[in-house]
Amino acid sequence: MTIYLKNFFLIFIFILFSSKSIFAEKYLEVNKLYDLYSKEILDIDQLNSGLEKMNLNNDNIKNLISLRKENIISEDDFINAIKKVIAELSDTKNKLNENENSINEIESNIYEFQAHITNIHSAVISNFKYGETWYHMFEIIDNNISKISFKNSKNIDLLKFSKPKIKLLKDNNFSIRSNVIYLPEPSVSVRYDFKGKFIDSNVEGEVIITYTGHEEAGLVLLKAKTKGF
Repeated sequence: MTIYLKNFFLIFIFILFSSKSIFAEKYLEVNKLYDLYSKEILDIDQLNSGLEKMNLNNDNIKNLISLRKENIISEDDFINAIKKVIAELSDTKNKLNENENSINEIESNIYEFQAHITNIHSAVISNFKYGETWYHMFEIIDNNISKISFKNSKNIDLLKFSKPKIKLLKDNNFSIRSNVIYLPEPSVSVRYDFKGKFIDSNVEGEVIITYTGHEEAGLVLLKAKTKGF
């Protein structure tokens, strides 16, 4: 008979938690669970199962049920404490949802394109050739540069960027500026600039590498353009 009653109440609890119209407030559902548990109609496993179905299998809830069963706290204190725990859990869940939505709302755009050398200053001593292809990539997240790379035709990095900044202008125009280390010759002080335009999901523009050392500061060493710019 006891087994039958327990099974009956398990079915009853399942229906209870499946229907929001029976108990609109979760604290009332917890209080009902406690009543069944305190009368030994439910054992601890069945109690935990009921809390699990309500997404309230929480240590604070369990502690409050234990305190109530031992008459350490009154019914009013028990209900008020349950309400507080449920409210805190709800707030935490809402904040997690907000954070998840914020992450999902982050806009990320990756642009990969080629630029071909159009100008080489006579002061540049290197193996660069006119028309040589440079491979360019940058990623924008929330209007900031998060990644950027600049490689030669052999896919070897040429520049190491330091805090690149992007400026968004009218009519989809933009510019990027960054101090850089020229990796084949790190002692050379140079600056990287890109002046371009977003066209659909592509980029067109011009790369400008400028010398920033004490002598001849501002001297444009190299230029490269995307096809069609």
